[in-house]
Amino acid sequence: LVDLLWPDSDGDAAHSAFTTTLSRLRQLMGFEKAIRLQEKRATLEQRHCWVDAWVFERIYELAEDLWKGSRLKADSFEMIQLAEKAIRFYKGHFLPADDEHVWTAPYRDRLRNKFHRLVIRLGDYLEEAGQWEKAAEYYEKGLEVDDLAEEFYQQLMICYHKLGQWTEAIKAYHRCKKTVFAALGVEPSPKTQALFRNLTERVRILSKDKT
Repeated sequence: LVDLLWPDSDGDAAHSAFTTTLSRLRQLMGFEKAIRLQEKRATLEQRHCWVDAWVFERIYELAEDLWKGSRLKADSFEMIQLAEKAIRFYKGHFLPADDEHVWTAPYRDRLRNKFHRLVIRLGDYLEEAGQWEKAAEYYEKGLEVDDLAEEFYQQLMICYHKLGQWTEAIKAYHRCKKTVFAALGVEPSPKTQALFRNLTERVRILSKDKT
């Protein structure tokens, strides 16, 4: 923190500035124990601070434990509730504007991967239950947070296909193609393209059968 905030100050001056700033921050927060300083490390105190990333991870772990340990219907209801709650807490990737700070990347990736697994797992559960519309709703919510997650587009296309909404399935693919190219300058993955070709071929076959 000292190096980041006072890079041009010498050791003693930077440390003095840090001590003063920490004291002021604690006063502004109105609770000294909210920020813990121990062994030259400063952190928010989990017992006294609410941090969305921490809450997301705690709820995620609870949902994971239930998913792994039970197949009871009562537990399934609780799993869905926990998964939905965790998804609501995940408002976006961790410190997305701070890519220049290397230390943010591992935690950002960890949270993103957990979010992806949660959406896909919940979507799979709903698909198995035949709730295609509800599954599509969660894939859409996932894309609101991470519009580069091709797996969400893939599952969304499948859901719309199952619902007989061919136009929406095609729109989902073209939205994926446009977004990925604009952000990364590449085409969708071979898996996404193959799925699109497969679905459109099925639509053509169904159209011929009807005629």
